[in-house]
Amino acid sequence: MKQKSILFPCLLLAASVYAWLESGQAELFSGQDQWPVLLMLLGAAFVYQGKKEAVTPHFFIGLLLFGIGLHFFAKPKWMWWPDDFETILFMIGFSLLVSTVQKKEYVYEAVSMICFSLFLYFFKQIMAWLESAHIPTELLKEYWPFVFIGISILLLLMKRKKSIR
Repeated sequence: MKQKSILFPCLLLAASVYAWLESGQAELFSGQDQWPVLLMLLGAAFVYQGKKEAVTPHFFIGLLLFGIGLHFFAKPKWMWWPDDFETILFMIGFSLLVSTVQKKEYVYEAVSMICFSLFLYFFKQIMAWLESAHIPTELLKEYWPFVFIGISILLLLMKRKKSIR
């Protein structure tokens, strides 16, 4: 007999807790009625269900939802918090790495995504360092996205093994 999933009760619990927080009946923390809290609660529900029932895609989605919710919750509170683009790319890479590292799948892709997000985060500092070393950076500043587009297209067009992991 097929075992029933705990996904629906977990999602219902997350939505109910958010509705309670949004109602203002209890003040647990500032910003508890904002939509990022809902993302974090739903993400936590997916993480719990994905781990409990060994459903890797749900675990990945849960980590991603929780991370994106955490980003948008923390961004207005801390001035040092990174921008949206870099953080979301980092969350995708981190979620992929954590959810698939045990099976040793997509580790290269996850680490590459994390490195790319860190490159974007430190891009201004890297350019300032290169300029202080009297290395011209005008072309690099203007055309670096096209380099990554070219690399991406090249990787897509390369012949792959017939089996997909």
